[in-house]
Amino acid sequence: MDERLVQWTLLRNLPALGEIIGKPVIRRLAEEYTTDQGRIDFILETPDEVVVVELETQVDTPYKLSYCTEQVKRYMQISYSIPKPIKFAILIDDLTPGHYKRQLYDFAGKLGIILRTYPLLRIQELYNKVLDELKRTSGLYIGSPVAMDVTHLRYLNKPIEQFYQTSSDQISIDDLRKCFRSSTSYGVYKRLCEDFEIVKYYDEFATLTPYGIRFRDALNLRMIRATTTMPDLSNEQKRILLEVLTNGKFTKCKVNVYYFLRFIHLTNGEWLPRPGMKEDREKLEFLNYLFDKSYRWKSVSELLSFTCNQCEELNLASRIKEKGAAFDRVILTQLGSRVLGFLELYLHLKREHIQIPLSI
Repeated sequence: MDERLVQWTLLRNLPALGEIIGKPVIRRLAEEYTTDQGRIDFILETPDEVVVVELETQVDTPYKLSYCTEQVKRYMQISYSIPKPIKFAILIDDLTPGHYKRQLYDFAGKLGIILRTYPLLRIQELYNKVLDELKRTSGLYIGSPVAMDVTHLRYLNKPIEQFYQTSSDQISIDDLRKCFRSSTSYGVYKRLCEDFEIVKYYDEFATLTPYGIRFRDALNLRMIRATTTMPDLSNEQKRILLEVLTNGKFTKCKVNVYYFLRFIHLTNGEWLPRPGMKEDREKLEFLNYLFDKSYRWKSVSELLSFTCNQCEELNLASRIKEKGAAFDRVILTQLGSRVLGFLELYLHLKREHIQIPLSI
């Protein structure tokens, strides 16, 4: 497990974290707290003091040893505005070689720093338990995300444009197919329109739904001939898609959006894979567990990246591209937090609707 997953697991199991530190933890005061002296992993409140924690996995090279000790020295130079006494702690996993452990114990003893080791196998067990609990409490099961070759929701306007040009609510399937290069492309857009309840498809014709009529009437026309890119969604189109997203019918595209919002919530948006980047096995394991899938890294990276594009179009999330960083960061907007809260509450209520009668 890498450091971020260890930290994520421990902060969701404060009693276990208290056992490692050697004192009960009342609450987490801060996590990934940026200061002029570096980013503090997390800060905890105990009954008698506040503990500033530097978390490490294996300290098994001179570089890691120096990095760890220098980080803590810098944290000790910060002026904290906290009423309780401040203590500093270093947590390392029990697989750290004895030679480096002895140097760390010597360093900690001289400066009055708490040094504790944690069993990595135990953290792995807690990690699996947390994921099981998240699945159990996530409300009514709505299926898993599905990798789809749809980069942006604005491409809903490609078929909708045909309805606009003909000023009709209904088009023959043959005419609609003509605006697509292949049957595969047609199938992808067909699925997108069906999942967002814009168009109903029959054997010989396609018909706009009530949502679709409103969506067509709110179309931003393609007015620049030099570009093949579809115009951005209009604000009214975004409102219609949000209305569809929260109407209680969980189609595959909507499920993707829900899981992506949940992914941001669970990871604090700290790591969004970039398409084409090198595989990270532990993060792939986390994502497949969360999504209940067995995707390869490329597939799951594209799924997250494309769904992030869609959420940005709906003003639900914002991607932050940091130069030189291994991953992008992404944050939920206020609207995104509200939509996630609504969907999770809705799923909880639906589950209770099913389970309450079964309790007798």
